[in-house]
Amino acid sequence: MSSKIWLITGASSGIGLALAQYVLSQSDRVIATVRSLSKFPSSLRDAGAIPLILDLNGADAEIRKAGKKALEIYGHIDVLVNNAGFGLVSPVEELNLDDLRAQFQTNVFGALALTQALLPSFRERKSGHILNISSIAAFNGFASWSAYNASKAALESFSEALGQEVAPYNIRVLIIVPGFFATNFFQASSQLNLMNPSSVYTDPSQGHGTLEAIPKGHSARGQIGDVVKLSERVFEVVHGTGMAKCLVEGQGGKREWLRVPLGPDCGESMQRKIALLEENVRVFEPIWRSTDVEPERLKLYTYT
Repeated sequence: MSSKIWLITGASSGIGLALAQYVLSQSDRVIATVRSLSKFPSSLRDAGAIPLILDLNGADAEIRKAGKKALEIYGHIDVLVNNAGFGLVSPVEELNLDDLRAQFQTNVFGALALTQALLPSFRERKSGHILNISSIAAFNGFASWSAYNASKAALESFSEALGQEVAPYNIRVLIIVPGFFATNFFQASSQLNLMNPSSVYTDPSQGHGTLEAIPKGHSARGQIGDVVKLSERVFEVVHGTGMAKCLVEGQGGKREWLRVPLGPDCGESMQRKIALLEENVRVFEPIWRSTDVEPERLKLYTYT
């Protein structure tokens, strides 16, 4: 198994930190992005990670410049992990559109700018992994989390298109889909969402109080994801080892298997949503089969 060089964004805490620590423990090398050197964890420094200053809220040119600087450290990157992000909570009616734009800047536009900076190197080497950290919220969104849901769904849609575009260059694009894991995500989101609570959308079914309710609910059910196990599974998917052996492209797996669900809550939620979508399409079949041009009129629609 050859050693790989990883560029992991948002490595100061949570999934990014856990993944960086695990990757380093397996003798791969890590470039870990942080917004300032003061936020660079000593555990990563001691393990040999290289810090890289990156602010995804910055200008596109600055983000691309950071990507090029990352390439200069070891000469190339094998694995890009677009992990940095945050969650905005608000009912759609009360959503501040400037806050929404900031959500997309960090979770989507910043990740894309960094990806663009690395793609020429990946194409030239005809290898590379791009791992976009999404969320179950992208596939089965929660009320009052519309901005976060939409940003992660957008990232997934870009990933699907990119995976097809870079297939001829042997570049793999994967969507990592975590459920609820033991990180500081909800605490950080609470600090970012100090706005006045809604006086209109006050029912739990409307997403009211989810910042507190979701962690409490998982704790009560005894289902909390372990970020170390998540990191191990992601590492195995990249290297095609362990539980991921024979599941990845080149070992019997399909390129179309883009999504890597992580956590029973995530997998089960996806299964429920898939069943609902199948039912939705089935019951509307008479309608969607009724909208084609009549055969006798087809001759009027010739495209050359």
